[in-house]
Amino acid sequence: MNLKPILLIVFGVALILMLAGCGGAQTADTTTSEGKTTAKSEADPSPTKEPPKPGPTASHTPKPSVIKPVSTSTPIPSTETRQSNGLTFTLKISEIAAGILDYDRDDWKHWTDEDSDCQNTRHEVLIEESLKDVSFKSDRQCQVATGEWLVPYTGVIITDATKLDVDHMVPLKNAHDSGGWAWDKDKKAAYANEMGYADHLIAVTASANRQKGAKGPDEWKPADQDYWCDYAVDWVQIKVDWELTVTKAEWATLQVMLKTCDNPPSITAVPSKSESPPTQTPTPKPTTRSVTVTSGSPNIQITSIDCRGKPEIVVIENIGDSAQDMTGWRIEDDGPKYTFDFSGGFSLEPGSSVELISGESGDDTDKTIFWNNRTVWNNDGDTASLFNASGQMVSEMKCP
Repeated sequence: MNLKPILLIVFGVALILMLAGCGGAQTADTTTSEGKTTAKSEADPSPTKEPPKPGPTASHTPKPSVIKPVSTSTPIPSTETRQSNGLTFTLKISEIAAGILDYDRDDWKHWTDEDSDCQNTRHEVLIEESLKDVSFKSDRQCQVATGEWLVPYTGVIITDATKLDVDHMVPLKNAHDSGGWAWDKDKKAAYANEMGYADHLIAVTASANRQKGAKGPDEWKPADQDYWCDYAVDWVQIKVDWELTVTKAEWATLQVMLKTCDNPPSITAVPSKSESPPTQTPTPKPTTRSVTVTSGSPNIQITSIDCRGKPEIVVIENIGDSAQDMTGWRIEDDGPKYTFDFSGGFSLEPGSSVELISGESGDDTDKTIFWNNRTVWNNDGDTASLFNASGQMVSEMKCP
């Protein structure tokens, strides 16, 4: 029997089986290898693909730079003092000229009603500066009764208009001494009633106005130091606009106050030779004054009294529409023991008030009169009584 063909067949079958076995083992390896790869990718999520993600994160990091502008613009104080930004002034420095005429407040006609709407300058300022709609004393809407004012010198809120004075940022006497003495009455009246520059006239507490009086910044500065920058810039602006001079002492103090500005103005101070008035004989002033006196004087009232403070303050206000000559008027504390007589020629303008001060001394102005250096109203039950020139009592108020 020829076995060769049979052996060849057996060998061929064995070879095929071996090859089939090797192929299966290879497939198992590959599967295992893929299984490892899959497991690895689950345990360590694609390290090669994740690093690019820092790209977006990196582009996120600049986001603080988007937030930065918000925090930079928050220092609103720098915009609050915006009026100093980029301003340039030339300021004339000069001492008060010798021989100028004496200051007379009557020459500076103020609280006029230029547009004849029955609201004088004082009340127009109160309307303009109130943070909310004002109420009036009558249906005619001539005089302001209440509103809401953030008063700058002290930074407090006031709602009662009778507690406020309208102050000339640069007082009339200071304007007179620094060049205004040479103006005619029309220009003086224009200065006294100027509302074109917002801070020329400002509503302030009567007590702060009393303390300031006619003083320059070298003698008086607002208690609220946050207001120093605005105060100094306004002072300089008004002096420049009206071609008035400042003294060396004024200028030295203004420089200190201007250092509180975030962006102080550029000011060139130049010496100026003070003009002396021409030699002339002053025209004697008439002894009588042209004042419309309110008949019966029902509009002159005591509107407040502070008996417990020091100094003591009694406020007398003209709530009428015409000026009142107070010559011969007096105020008493429970009889003639303590009596104050108004000086001849003193007039209370419509819508204005005067404070009668006791327990402190000082310089009188048209808004403040220092009566007695001792306290007067310091007893419970004291009553302030106001009498007109005919001796009739027109108003009274008891100490609270």
